[in-house]
Amino acid sequence: MKPLILAVAAAAAVATASQAAAPAIAVSDAWARPTPPGATTGAVYATLTNRQPIADALLSATSPEAAKVEFHSMTMTGGVMHMNAVTGPQKLQPGVALRFDPGAAHIMLVGLKAPLKLGGHVTVVLRFARAGVITVEAPVSNAAPDGMAGMKM
Repeated sequence: MKPLILAVAAAAAVATASQAAAPAIAVSDAWARPTPPGATTGAVYATLTNRQPIADALLSATSPEAAKVEFHSMTMTGGVMHMNAVTGPQKLQPGVALRFDPGAAHIMLVGLKAPLKLGGHVTVVLRFARAGVITVEAPVSNAAPDGMAGMKM
């Protein structure tokens, strides 16, 4: 009987360790467009999926490549595209993805210290209410990752 109890306990420990290793927030399809020389702003796109059984919130972001990072939304009014800073936490429900896409919500880098160059990368540090801090390395590219293929740019 003792070997059975030990086997069950070992299996439970492995299962718990596997669950702990999975990130609470999955980040996919992260990328940024290159910026022209002298540009002071740039945008980062990514998909954030909450893998937790409870809601979380994206509170803020920073980047060593920019003076500040903001979250923006895009809306169309009377045929004119408007960009608005989004204040307050960005809610992430369990199992739901928060998408930052071209022409829609995006992560705005304000006060770039240098242009974002094709083939380079940009670091964005995301801070969540429950998941803590997640660092994202977004490649600088002219094209969206495969997961975003077919998207109008």
